[in-house]
Amino acid sequence: MESKLVPSRCHDMLRNFIIPQLQQRGCLQDIIFMQDSAPLHIDRHVKQLLRQHFTDALVINRHFPKAWPPLSPDTSPCDFWL
Repeated sequence: MESKLVPSRCHDMLRNFIIPQLQQRGCLQDIIFMQDSAPLHIDRHVKQLLRQHFTDALVINRHFPKAWPPLSPDTSPCDFWL
């Protein structure tokens, strides 16, 4: 039962706090959303919410077209993406 609660908390936090704050500041379209591959970040409801607000092009996650960079001490996500 606990495993079902964690993804819903992540989804609720995105839906009820993070996305409204970004919309209020008028910067939602300028954000590149990066997530690690924690199980709660790849829940289907979380992925649907991210696709709805950020599109596939603006999300870095292993289950989106832009995946996290390979594990390398020479590459950080910013080096990979920017």
